[in-house]
Amino acid sequence: LSLHREVVDISKELHGAIGCFEHKTGTLIVADLGENRYPSEPVYAPDSLNHDQGWILTVVYDGNSDTSEVMVFSRNTLNQEPICRLGLPKVIPFSFHGQWKSR
Repeated sequence: LSLHREVVDISKELHGAIGCFEHKTGTLIVADLGENRYPSEPVYAPDSLNHDQGWILTVVYDGNSDTSEVMVFSRNTLNQEPICRLGLPKVIPFSFHGQWKSR
């Protein structure tokens, strides 16, 4: 899910967080990406060998530094720091949709 950060005026700000609703517990887990950081639609990439594991990927535009990066979160620890951050050589324009295609 793309979400608004809790501390912003949603009439003036784009989504600045991503989240996952855990149906078994009824809990919303949120990854707040920080001020002026805007994620694209998060994409789930499942682990084909371990169905309890998967990753959530999102391209994040950082308005503070005018840069983009890919953030990779473990699906089980979305509310913690990403397990990987890949700086991109150019800015990727903000978008609403993403997709994952396994081989």
